[in-house]
Amino acid sequence: MSDSLVVCEVDPELKEKLKKFRFRKETNNAAILMKIDKDKQLVILEEEYEDISPEELKNELPERQPRYP
Repeated sequence: MSDSLVVCEVDPELKEKLKKFRFRKETNNAAILMKIDKDKQLVILEEEYEDISPEELKNELPERQPRYP
């Protein structure tokens, strides 16, 4: 029996983007914003940010939606 519970799958395109993001050569700040598509039970890309400060990113995030670092 498996010890892990899978609630959602991750979109294969997003997995590839995350891999490239993790190993990117640029030294500027960047972020990937993801969300869960409830109908498909799938984690998908919502938005990408390049050259963004932490303060700018904070201002971009919706106040009334939960976010997890």
